[in-house]
Amino acid sequence: MQEIERFFGNLFSGIINRFKYSAMDAADRKMRETIDDQIEQRQQKPKPEDREDRE
Repeated sequence: MQEIERFFGNLFSGIINRFKYSAMDAADRKMRETIDDQIEQRQQKPKPEDREDRE
C-alpha cells in the first residue's frame, strides 16, 4: 500500500513540478522579451540632448 502511495505521490509531484517550471520558464521568457522591447524602444528614440546638439 505504501508503495502505491509513493508511486502516485511521485507521479503527481513530478507532473506538478513540470507545470510549475513550465510556467516559470514562460514568465521568465515574457519578462526578458518585455525588457528587450523596452531597450529597443529607448534606443530608437533620439535623446532630447542629441536633437539640440544637431541644431
